[in-house]
Amino acid sequence: MILASPLKQVLYIDEQPVCHAGLDAFLNDNPQYALAYSARTSNDPNLPESVDLAIIEITSTRPQGISAVRDLKNLYPETPILVLSTYDECIYADRCLKAGARGFIMKSASLTDLKQAIETVSEGELYVSENVKSLMINRLANPSSPEANASFHNLSDRELLIVEQIGLSKNNKEIAQALQISVKTIESHRSRIKAKLHLDSPQDLMRYAMRMHYF
Repeated sequence: MILASPLKQVLYIDEQPVCHAGLDAFLNDNPQYALAYSARTSNDPNLPESVDLAIIEITSTRPQGISAVRDLKNLYPETPILVLSTYDECIYADRCLKAGARGFIMKSASLTDLKQAIETVSEGELYVSENVKSLMINRLANPSSPEANASFHNLSDRELLIVEQIGLSKNNKEIAQALQISVKTIESHRSRIKAKLHLDSPQDLMRYAMRMHYF
């Protein structure tokens, strides 16, 4: 008698209930996986002790952002992590991989690509789209190219998160509340961001943030 392989247990972290329902339905059509637990944030006190694969949306991890990938990796050091996000892969994929993720895929990707991403990452391999692969190769092969030297690469993860919040038209007080830091700290970050991006005014920063948010 041949015994069936045990289902791979998947943890999914996303603040949007409709996404939980969608992934659950998707996994039901792929019987080698089972949704072990759904959480709205990475701070959920009831996260399981172990899972075979963790899938996370970094927009659901305020105030951590990308650093939530590191936190999740510390919590599950042997578990591969896949970021499934609305954030643009051209900006965030590389950072998430450096933070400990094994893959990055956008929510706009096809279900076929999502299945491939889950299968690839659950086997411990790296997954990014062909577009991101080309960008990474270009950065390595042409370090002086405009894309490789795009100004947003100079921003820290926290600064990038603040630019994202600015792109959502939030003021300093709202950003401070979202990131759980002081307004004064936000003001200091904004000054450093403008300097790194070579921007002259708050209006220039707002325009840059809006463009990057809808990149």
